Amino acid sequence: MPADLLTADDHALVTAVAALGTTVDSPAARVVLAQGRLLAPAPWPRSGAPRRGSSGQCHPNALRIARRLPGAAYVEGYALTADGTAQAHAWCSTADGTVLDLMWPECPALAYLGVPMAPAFVLAFQRRTLTKTRLRGVLDPDVQVRDAGRTYQAGVPIYGVLDVGRIPPALDLLS
Repeated sequence: MPADLLTADDHALVTAVAALGTTVDSPAARVVLAQGRLLAPAPWPRSGAPRRGSSGQCHPNALRIARRLPGAAYVEGYALTADGTAQAHAWCSTADGTVLDLMWPECPALAYLGVPMAPAFVLAFQRRTLTKTRLRGVLDPDVQVRDAGRTYQAGVPIYGVLDVGRIPPALDLLS
């Protein structure tokens, strides 16, 4: 995808995540940069959408909704908030790359960059890492300690990633 097809918000988010990825404290950002997709912000559907769930529980809520919608993806990555901050986040995406964000249903974030995962992969990951009772995310540092950092080292396995959203440009094209 040519860099000129990025919105200003997409560009700001990819640049912010790239900056995070250069720090020792953000191995999740490196995974998102390597495997992430840009997804389209959208307000929560007025009808036909599942119940949003509790606020502050983006990971379990996103997984719950992704499991209920045919072709949907559970996505972990970063959202660009209205104040220009790249915030670690989880949401659900429809098969066409439209975001269903449970945290900001009426006013979604400005841009989304994350790794779209198959709900079945996330459920298997939960079983392996013993996080079934409290999902904090595949890319969560505490969860990665339980999984020997496999995802930080090798990324999300190819069978766990869904082909949803737009591939961001290489970082050298952003300059």
